[in-house]
Amino acid sequence: MKDIVYIVRDEIVTKMDREVEVLSFIGEVLTVCDVKWARINMKVYDSLDNVYTILDVDYDNEIITLSPDGAYVFSGDVLKLTNPIFFVGTPIATNKEWGEFNPDERKKLPLCWMIEPTSERFNSDENSIERESDLRIVFLDSNNIEQWNTIDTHNQRLRAIYNMVHWFVESIKSNPMFYSSEMTYQTRNFTKFGKETSQGMEANIISANLTGVDLQITISVRREYDCNC
Repeated sequence: MKDIVYIVRDEIVTKMDREVEVLSFIGEVLTVCDVKWARINMKVYDSLDNVYTILDVDYDNEIITLSPDGAYVFSGDVLKLTNPIFFVGTPIATNKEWGEFNPDERKKLPLCWMIEPTSERFNSDENSIERESDLRIVFLDSNNIEQWNTIDTHNQRLRAIYNMVHWFVESIKSNPMFYSSEMTYQTRNFTKFGKETSQGMEANIISANLTGVDLQITISVRREYDCNC
């Protein structure tokens, strides 16, 4: 029996399709098939692993504007996004580990946090579905609370985070390890990610100003038949 943490990390998060198909470009202004979770100030890569910084994202017209981080010009048909950094644990443990991961906040965002504990139900050996696992995954990114109002947070960050949730779900659907034809899920957004009180979201759960989307989903893991024992 495989630990659900490694299934989520290795079979879902790592396999999220981070390649953006470029349809056309003029200089560093790219018209793409789907911007996915691209957002302003994200570091991205071309097919030669040249690094760029995203200057602007037009989510309605699927346009990404880049700034090269070196003396090169974009050429090619693929742009590779940064995968979310995966963490797992309780709020207290994750806050500590995330804080120690890197002193530069920009190098540990966006964040994909699998909140523990995780509940799972296991079926009999005759069932082709080994287990159903109830996941709570929170996708988080930076939030400029001093300068952004609520709609700015949606425009600058939450649109990209919702797209990231979509591609997380698509990663499940595209992996034969999971039975997903009847899969449903629910989301809840946090303009300010914090502890909820009667006054709204107040104290930060993670020691940073973040915004995000909370995904609750049950995945059905197929039984593995590749045992060679």
